[in-house]
Amino acid sequence: MPTFTYTARDTGGQVKKGRLEALDRKQAIRQLGGMNLQPVRLAEGGGSTSASAAAPRKGLADLKRFFGERSSSIKANAQKGFSRRQMLPFFRALCDLLSCGIQVGDAVRLLARRLTDVRLKALAAATWDQLSQGKSLSGAMAEYRTVFDESSISLVEAGEATGSLDIILKRLVVGLEESAKIRSKVFSALAYPIFIIFISLLVVLVFLFFLLPRIESLLTSMGERLPFFTRLLIGSSEFMINYGLLFLIAFVGIGVGLWTWRKTGKGREIFDRQVLRLPFLGRFLCDSDVLRLTQTLGLLLENGVTTVSALTMTERAVGNHTIRAGFSEARMKIVEGMPISTAFGATGYFPALVVDIMTVGDNTGNIVPSLREVARYYSERQERQISAFMGVVSVGVLMIAFAFVAMIAFGIISSVLGLSASLRAN
Repeated sequence: MPTFTYTARDTGGQVKKGRLEALDRKQAIRQLGGMNLQPVRLAEGGGSTSASAAAPRKGLADLKRFFGERSSSIKANAQKGFSRRQMLPFFRALCDLLSCGIQVGDAVRLLARRLTDVRLKALAAATWDQLSQGKSLSGAMAEYRTVFDESSISLVEAGEATGSLDIILKRLVVGLEESAKIRSKVFSALAYPIFIIFISLLVVLVFLFFLLPRIESLLTSMGERLPFFTRLLIGSSEFMINYGLLFLIAFVGIGVGLWTWRKTGKGREIFDRQVLRLPFLGRFLCDSDVLRLTQTLGLLLENGVTTVSALTMTERAVGNHTIRAGFSEARMKIVEGMPISTAFGATGYFPALVVDIMTVGDNTGNIVPSLREVARYYSERQERQISAFMGVVSVGVLMIAFAFVAMIAFGIISSVLGLSASLRAN
């Protein structure tokens, strides 16, 4: 029978540490409850044999080789090169193993052996190394915060605290799959407009750098003056040839500078505040954070996490600093006794209809169904926003492409007509 090491608080607030035997985490939590102890940390103990630990240790070596030995910390290197979409196979495989009744430590150890992706395999090995040191899964994930986002860490922490880690992981996988589906839809919708823009730019560049100089040379040799629009195009061509590289370097430098500045605390705060003011993108990003907020909070409350703890965990899952600050104020008001709907409504990020839905939950004493309904509302709203955005982008791209083609056609036609008139005059 597995042995668990726990840190808990008794009814008087005193910290108690010890070990107990239980079939799984759920039973261990029930045993602690029967002892009037509130678990703070619960980790499966017992360790592993050297044979079973060999694969993870080899995985750690793979991690070092993959990310390089120059860094002083494996943690820093392990956080490179992963996106939410790339993490989906990791969470899906872990969820499947836990659903089959395999313990967390054994499941992560199996992932370190079985995953085919070199980076995920190495990450699983590093996670197992943290687990073998006595950390919980959420604690191990917290060591790699740019791989596992705050939302995932908070959900796993809640699953461990309530003994429903398998259920939490299933919800997490569903959320990642929905995000991947939305991203795929956006990229698919943008593929054709991007192709049109690329072809249009290619035609413009060919005309400016190859065809137009020859027409200019021919007309100049005949002593004819170029049409105004053709001279304008030639001037643009010469400007791009002489200064194009300089402008490209300056553009890249400004972009890198802004990106570096955005990573600072003050820069991130200003950027997050200003991006919310953009006409379409600001509303979309705000809705994305509110959607994640309501989904995470509803899931935590549904699985037995206390309101105060759920609000604290959810706050860490909010990406935008401005929205997080507003949610933090709402959280403090809720802790002081204000209803959730009233506190959320005061942030200004929730429309009146959404506040009314949450008010129903407050009045009935069960906010979870209301939060679930609000999450559904924002999910459908985001789908409509994406569809509208794709429609606007498609029309805009076609108009830009038409303008490029018309500009080139006019330049060629005016040049040919000028050449024809010159030949007739001679």
